[in-house]
Amino acid sequence: SSGINAEYGEHWEVYSEDERSEFLFLLFKLLVLGGPICQYDDTIERYLEVAKSLYKELVTVQKNTMTNQVEIASSVFKVSAWDEDICWFPGDEHAQTFCYLILDPVNRTCSALSHDFGKGIW
Repeated sequence: SSGINAEYGEHWEVYSEDERSEFLFLLFKLLVLGGPICQYDDTIERYLEVAKSLYKELVTVQKNTMTNQVEIASSVFKVSAWDEDICWFPGDEHAQTFCYLILDPVNRTCSALSHDFGKGIW
């Protein structure tokens, strides 16, 4: 998991900066890193399957009638609320604390995906 966690990871340079900013990569990274009581899997296939499935649920694509190419219709925004030096939402500045809003203009919907690392439901 350290290979995609930070610039000093062993596989970090395999991915370009553009690739690392893609929503699919961010989902994959969050799944691989897991949570405080995560039991890691030794194979990458399960992470890829879940990331792909989650991505397909959140992002809408459509065919461009002019180019006949499939294009992403959704827009993804990482959101937070700050007051001076304090992040009120979604929480602390941990790499696995996030809130993404996914706007779908085709279906006119907005989905939210958020997590506050280390804050369980108990």
